[in-house]
Amino acid sequence: MWKQGKTEGVKPTETAKSSPANSANPANASAKPKEPAPESKLSEISNFMTSSIWNDGFVNVGFYTSRGTGSTGQTLDMDFTMERLGKAMEKKAEYDTYIQGLDAKYDDVKQVWAKLSKETDSLYKQLKENTPKANDKGYKFDTGLFDQYSSAFRDDVRALNKK
Repeated sequence: MWKQGKTEGVKPTETAKSSPANSANPANASAKPKEPAPESKLSEISNFMTSSIWNDGFVNVGFYTSRGTGSTGQTLDMDFTMERLGKAMEKKAEYDTYIQGLDAKYDDVKQVWAKLSKETDSLYKQLKENTPKANDKGYKFDTGLFDQYSSAFRDDVRALNKK
C-alpha cells in the first residue's frame, strides 16, 4: 500500500519549486544549448550526406535498376527508399540554410556545398519525377557530379578540422 511521505500537506507548487530539477539558476533555465563549432557541424553534414543521401538513397538506385536489389544485394522497397530520401532532403534544406549563414572563413566549403546541394536537388527531382523500376536497364541516373562534389566537400571539411 502506498503511503504519503514528506510532501503530505505541501502544495504541489511548493514541491516543484524545491525539486532538484528546478534548483538550478532560473536565469539559465530557458538558455538554448550551445551551438557546436562550425567545423563540428560541417562534419555532421558531411556524414549525413554520405549516410542518408548516398548510402541510403542514391547508391541503391543504380543497383536497383541494374539488378533489382539494393546495393547489398537484398530486396529493396523503392517506395520506402523514396520516402526516407524525402525526409533526408528536408533535413538537407536545413543544412542549406546553416551553411549559407556561415561567415567568409568558410567560403571555399560554401562554394563546394552550393554545387553539391544543387546536384543533390537535381538527382532527387529526377527520382521523384521518374521513380526507377527494378531491372530497368534503360534508366539513366548519373551520380558522377554528386560523387565529385561530395568527395570535395568531405575533403574540405576534413581539412578544416585539421587546422
